Amino acid sequence: MLEDFKQNKIIIADDDPIALVLLKSTLEKWGFSPITAITGGEVFELLKKLNEPALVLLDWLMPEMDGVEIVKFLRERNGHIPHYIIMLTSKNDKKDIVHALEVGADDFLSKPFDVDELKARIKVGIRLISLNLQLTKALKDAKRLANFIANYDQTTGLPNRTFFTEKIDETISSKKYGAILLVNIDKFKLINQAKGLDLGDILLNYFGARLKECFDDDTFIARIASDEFGILINFVDTEEEVILDKLHTCLRKIHIHLSKPFILDDEITLTVSIGAAPFFPEMAIDAEECLRRADAALRKAKSYGGNSSVIYDRKMEKEFLEHYFLEKELKKAIERDQIKLFLQAQVDSEKNFLGAEALIRWIHPQKGMISPAIFIPIAEKDDYITKIGRWVFEEVCLLLTHYSDHNFTISVNISPKHFAKESFVDEVLSFIEEYSVPANRFILEVTEGLLISDVNDVKDKMERLNKIGFKFSIDDFGTGYSSLSYLKDLPISEIKIDRNFIKDLPGDENSLAIVKAIFSMAKAFNMKVVAEGVETAEQVEFLRSLGEVNYQGFFFSKPEPAKDLLSKWLA
Repeated sequence: MLEDFKQNKIIIADDDPIALVLLKSTLEKWGFSPITAITGGEVFELLKKLNEPALVLLDWLMPEMDGVEIVKFLRERNGHIPHYIIMLTSKNDKKDIVHALEVGADDFLSKPFDVDELKARIKVGIRLISLNLQLTKALKDAKRLANFIANYDQTTGLPNRTFFTEKIDETISSKKYGAILLVNIDKFKLINQAKGLDLGDILLNYFGARLKECFDDDTFIARIASDEFGILINFVDTEEEVILDKLHTCLRKIHIHLSKPFILDDEITLTVSIGAAPFFPEMAIDAEECLRRADAALRKAKSYGGNSSVIYDRKMEKEFLEHYFLEKELKKAIERDQIKLFLQAQVDSEKNFLGAEALIRWIHPQKGMISPAIFIPIAEKDDYITKIGRWVFEEVCLLLTHYSDHNFTISVNISPKHFAKESFVDEVLSFIEEYSVPANRFILEVTEGLLISDVNDVKDKMERLNKIGFKFSIDDFGTGYSSLSYLKDLPISEIKIDRNFIKDLPGDENSLAIVKAIFSMAKAFNMKVVAEGVETAEQVEFLRSLGEVNYQGFFFSKPEPAKDLLSKWLA
């Protein structure tokens, strides 16, 4: 740092020519090339031009501006540049020294000064300036790092969601035409599981780089989630039709460019789902609204199975608002007593009542009866299905205590999300203990998808519940991941044939072959068969001809409020 001050980094200011020459000569002997000034105005102008800190030997008494005035002005107006000022004066009173230091001088040297003392004080000044510069640099580096962490994704180096959102708001505020694209890598989780997280991160880097190749440099691209990238496009055109045409072209280009294999340890081919949301100045929206629309389009694209693009439109807006309304209302439905327990009877070939399946209906005060096909997927998405599952189980327990003298069973559908909870078994046991309901009055219906999710966990939970009397049924059998292994290894006592295989019987050959195969499997594993969706006498007779079967469907019983149905069948 001493070397840095050799050239033009020391200023000597003194209106005494002799003192000025002596000081300059002394500093030159030490290897410095000081700048000199004889008035306060000159000093002030010199310091104004400097963007780097200087060491100033400043005489107190000077024409135009004295040393104290210069120091005060510098500290008030230019305090961010750490000039080190040594005040030179023949004033030796303690109060003068204190005053000089209070206004902002860093050091004080009395005239006539000792040469060795002067040299030592200059070295101290240079060292302190050096430390100040190092600290300033460290703070700038820390700010740059903090800015990077706050605004950039550390895996890909691309801007993150925060920065992306700010950029969208900035673009909208400037009244520009544009579009938001959300690009989601299809089944990226499977790639991570198969290849490992490290290789997954490398793939994300390559993916981000290739995505940038699809656009000009002024297009803003960010990584906004684990497997999701955001793109902000600006359009010069202002006609909606032209913008939409360009957007379609852009989406095709992305799909084509990203479909080329990525060469890592071997070739990896990806597909993407893309949601796009154009915006125009007259829309008066913000970044979050744009992202919401693009996300709605992305979800629509993913619902097609991947490798698809969807551009947000007004029809989708209506669907989204309806979905949003139902999502918000569903969270209050149980507390408002809008969820009702319904039952659909199950009977044997002689039409004897065996039990019923527990169903739920949402009766909204404005919307009326809302189909489970609509609200169950919403509940599954937000894990509200777990709360509904607990409510159903408790309602069934209450119902069975009321009919404790009867011997029918109730089948309860168990959501995979609810079943996966660590507390599931304890919850179920606590309900039957609280209401003193025998476990053998329940049949727990699970899907084939659940059975392959975590085999060890599923098996452990099913066996614990089966030991105390719970029976298990596979719901909608034949539509999922049929495997003989789980029929053999898990405590399953019943198979429910999906209604899609029943509806075309007895005429459809494919349905006929599947149903016959299910009966054969059930017989081999000593399981009961329940046929869902039975609606005609022909279906009843045909199923009876295949073997022992229980029925559930409109031919025998429609879903009804629980107590109404039981009153009818148990009368």
